[in-house]
Parts: sequence; structure tokens; C-alpha cells
Amino acid sequence: MEFVDILLKRIEGENELKRPVNALICFSKVKTGKALGALMNKMVRFRPDKSSVTLLNLIDAEQAKHIQDENTYKSELFSDIIQLSEANKLSVRTFVKQSENYVEDILRTAEEYNCNLVLLGIGSSVFNSSLWHKYLKLREDNNLPEAALQQLDEKAASSLNNVSTLLARNKLSTGIFVENNYLDTNQLFVPILYKEDAYSFPYFYQMAKNPDVTVTVWDAIGLMESDQKFQKLFQFIAKKTDGRVKLWDNNKKIELNFIQQQDLMIIGFNGWEKLIGSPLSWTHCLPSVLIIKDNKQTLI
Repeated sequence: MEFVDILLKRIEGENELKRPVNALICFSKVKTGKALGALMNKMVRFRPDKSSVTLLNLIDAEQAKHIQDENTYKSELFSDIIQLSEANKLSVRTFVKQSENYVEDILRTAEEYNCNLVLLGIGSSVFNSSLWHKYLKLREDNNLPEAALQQLDEKAASSLNNVSTLLARNKLSTGIFVENNYLDTNQLFVPILYKEDAYSFPYFYQMAKNPDVTVTVWDAIGLMESDQKFQKLFQFIAKKTDGRVKLWDNNKKIELNFIQQQDLMIIGFNGWEKLIGSPLSWTHCLPSVLIIKDNKQTLI
């Protein structure tokens, strides 16, 4: 089955969208975790009962030293997310874990709690388009990812290594959330730079069900024009969301001021690498970004 047919079945039939989501949300920094928790709740607000969220705060030894009382820390960290999740009829699990291997602990937790989606949150001060672009260039020059990482500072190399390893090893659909002063999603931008970037459709469709969300899809490769099935899928989404999902007019240039008005960008992993490697002038001023690597079975 072609992946457009998978998407049509997933969205137009909405059979899979009636099944519960069991998401694992992983993060290190409090600010990033709260932002990702809020984003996830907005994404699954219109999903059925029995969906769940597992919140995993991974900390290092230095962070652990500053936690005097774990119960107080967990209450301050998770209370807002728990209230929001329970209001949306999501069951919630919360964990704080001192970890020496983030990827192993994420994979183990996802398996233990039968998760079907993994979201990893990283602050933009640690992980951003400029850093990833530098890594791609070094990787291209050195032909080996390990050699490229050795030329970055320790913190940046560790973040990139965790992200790359998780994307490579995780068999579930994965989202990398790069938090950049995220507050809410009212304006959502979705670039389509590869055919496979269309796996972002179910994600922005769920967001666009919220009446305060407007989605702009930049079909940079003319996917909707060249493929009637994708065109049909897009038209269905636009209709179901009362026209809040719109196509960018490719006769117009995307300017920096438009990007600065966006709250969130959702993009496929291949599209992300292509976008940040492009000469576009606004890639250094992106809002918060959700990078999707779909396993073709996501329940979002």
C-alpha cells in the first residue's frame, strides 16, 4: 500500500484516530517539559478516552543535587500538565529519573508502558537549526557521524548523539520537539519538502481541530498539484477543520516577518535536514519545531 493510501485511511476513514494514544514525553529541562506537555495535550484533545501520557523527566547527577525533596519537585513540575491532561480525559504517569544513558531509559520506558509515540523535548539553546546544520556539514566533510560529533563541544555533541541514536533505534514514531519560548499554538507552519513529509498530515490535522489554530502548509514540491490523492486528502482536512488549514501561495516569497508570527513548525525529518541546509534567510529564526519521524503506524 502506498503511503498516501495509508494516510487516506488514517485520516479520511479516521479508523486509527479513534484508537487511544499512549505517548511518552521525555525531557531534561523543566521549561521544555511543561511546553511539550501543553503541546501534547492540544494535539490529543479530541482523541477518545483511555489515551494516556507518560511524563519522563531525565536528569543528570548535577541536576539531582539541586532537588531537595522529590515529591515537592514533582508537584511543581507536573501539576499544570496533570490538571490539563485530566481535563482532557488523559491518564497520566510521572517519573523523575537520574540517568546516565537517556536513550536506553527512553526505550525501556516506552516498552514497559506500551507506548505508541515518543516525544523528546530539547531547548533551542542546546539544539537548534544552526547546530544541526553545522553537524550535517561536518558529517558530509568527514563521512562519519562519529568524526563530526568529535568536532563539536561536549554538550552539543551529547544532544545530537542522543537525538540521532533515538531516531535510529526507536521503532515507534518519534517527535523531536525543539522548544523556543513556546506558549501556545495559534499559528502553525508546515513545510513539505519531501513526499514523505506528508506524514506530518495527521499531526497538524489533530492540531487544526482546535478552533483557535490556523495552519499554513507550504507545499514547496507541488505535491498536492501532482498527485490527486494528496489533493483529495488535503481538501478533506481543510473541510473538516472549517478552512483553518490553508496552502501557502507559491507565487509569494516566504519572508522573515511571516516566520516570526508562527508559534510552531511541524516538519518531517528529511524535510528538516533539507530546510536547514537551504540558503533560505529565515531558517535561523524558526519558532518551536516538532520534527516527525513516522513509522507508518502512528496513532496521532
